[in-house]
Amino acid sequence: MGKTTSAVCLACLFAQKGYKVLLIDYDPNRSASVWGSRGYLPFQVATENTANRIMAKENFDFIVIDTPARPSSAEIKELVDGCDLLLAITTPSALSMSALNMMVQSFPPKTKYSVLLTVVPPSSEPDGEIAFHTLREQGLPVLEQGIQRLKVYEHASAEGKPIYEIKRGGKKAWEDWKELAKLEPIKDLLT
Repeated sequence: MGKTTSAVCLACLFAQKGYKVLLIDYDPNRSASVWGSRGYLPFQVATENTANRIMAKENFDFIVIDTPARPSSAEIKELVDGCDLLLAITTPSALSMSALNMMVQSFPPKTKYSVLLTVVPPSSEPDGEIAFHTLREQGLPVLEQGIQRLKVYEHASAEGKPIYEIKRGGKKAWEDWKELAKLEPIKDLLT
């Protein structure tokens, strides 16, 4: 669970608040497109090739972009120049956090972004707290709310549904996203 799951869940969060949302699947893997192909998500999914045509016909309150795993410097600059909220997603693994650091160093100066820690293990395992501490020590603007590692995300993507519609574990997983919506900078977008 990482970028695509976060993009889908954020789009669901915005749609649940009554906003019209478009998710642009810019990732070559097209995972968001596959997730949305069953038609159960409360927002539209487009690729970078179809997004302009859709946006020419409809107005959206929010556009969420699921990027490639390692966007190029030019792609990062375009994203930074054109977005209101840039979330850098990482898991607690050392390799993921190292890749995050490399990506953040390629951000243009004064880029406003926040780090979202996903796949956070249960509190009985120290990896999550260690990752939060490490990211803060590195001076990164990590959000205080992480997203727990739960099997329900696999079920949601396989069924093509929002996480909160999955009977077993969906409500528990959705609580993380509702808590995230109470934090700045996401809270600011929703008001």
